[in-house]
Amino acid sequence: MAFHDVLLPDGFQYASSAGPGFQTIVQASGSGHETRIQRQSQALHRLSLIKALQTPTEAKALKAFALERRGSLHSFKVRDFSDYTSAADGESAATNIDQIIGTGDGTRTTFQLVKRYGYLGPNEYTRTITLPESGSIGVAIDTVPTAAYTVSSTGQIVFSSAPADGEIITAGFRFYVPVRFSLEFEKWARLQADAFQVWSLATLDVQEVPSEVEQPERYYSGGSRDWGNVGADIAIAFADGRLHNINPTTAINVFLPPPPQEGSGADLFVLHVPLAAAANIQVRDDAGNTVGSAFGSGGAIRYVHLLRASSGTTWFIGA
Repeated sequence: MAFHDVLLPDGFQYASSAGPGFQTIVQASGSGHETRIQRQSQALHRLSLIKALQTPTEAKALKAFALERRGSLHSFKVRDFSDYTSAADGESAATNIDQIIGTGDGTRTTFQLVKRYGYLGPNEYTRTITLPESGSIGVAIDTVPTAAYTVSSTGQIVFSSAPADGEIITAGFRFYVPVRFSLEFEKWARLQADAFQVWSLATLDVQEVPSEVEQPERYYSGGSRDWGNVGADIAIAFADGRLHNINPTTAINVFLPPPPQEGSGADLFVLHVPLAAAANIQVRDDAGNTVGSAFGSGGAIRYVHLLRASSGTTWFIGA
């Protein structure tokens, strides 16, 4: 698979639709309370387009476009007419002060183009722009326009010299969305003959292709607690988070919570002892039984797992 730097032909009709989507796991308890788990850090935009093809030539051109992309295999670019400029409404003409893309520090020369939604709001969303339209970009430093930069193939502004410390870099642009055809379209790119020499495309759905480098899907980190210097036994709880930083000043015990309070699996806890630690910790279950060997003096990381079987539950530790 590869990205093809070609634009899907325009000319979409009214009743086409576009918008973002997320993947959230919603787990409901018997009482109606919910636990929601975010599986995507970035939205994936989808477009359901309607294309009335007026001539056989247009129909054949779109068929050839789909064949060249091998259906869903190769991605390409499309213009989302509901949101294609750096302006807040996504449609007004772009200006070089639309979006703040970074602050100078006297060293950094590269700044990624982004568009912010709900800017300065309580839950601002930042969208990485990797396909700016060539010739549409304007850049300013502290509101002063500049042309001393180049634009990379992934939408990064690269200055010839680093902006000074504290200078605000802004940009304006039009942009495309990297997409692939939907699996339904891949299965059957259906061209419909509506009348003599008049064709239409009943379904033309595309889905955004995320940048796996800039915005990967992330494993939930699980929270953490820094216990700092510890000179007495401690008992950790699931509510304290998954990662625990413990610096024992003398040999101590670390007690795990009762297993029934949490499901089984790998890496339920990660125990980190810094290099400066002067003593060991001994992990024990809630009944006081040892779990693994003592460790920690001079620094160490251990992963705590829980195996659940018909005979009961067993804590064990892996390096």
